[in-house]
Amino acid sequence: MCAPGDSQDADFAIYLDYGIDCCFGNPGDLVISENGIVLRSRWRFPLGTQLAIRICAHPVGPEDCPVCEDVTGMVVSCERIEERYPSFEATILFLDVTEPAQEGLGRVADRLELTDQIS
Repeated sequence: MCAPGDSQDADFAIYLDYGIDCCFGNPGDLVISENGIVLRSRWRFPLGTQLAIRICAHPVGPEDCPVCEDVTGMVVSCERIEERYPSFEATILFLDVTEPAQEGLGRVADRLELTDQIS
């Protein structure tokens, strides 16, 4: 689950509203598609919430730098997925599905797949 804390073991970071809150996670916590994302996190969003999100895939090696993309999306689903700990699965549809945004998200997704294969 994407959670606050140490980013050292995380593969990606999600920043909300220009860095006001963030969480770190691993590829199983995030699914990226051309139209939106599905995110498992501690955040609970009301339906219809509009979010400014920055998604950053962490560097694979010491020579790399993070790969990031800024998107705007709207929450279309947010379900509790675990009773014991507050965790939710949110589906967020992108409002800006321009070609440059899709290419940037493709680079983030590619990095996360590469990170998953190396680990």
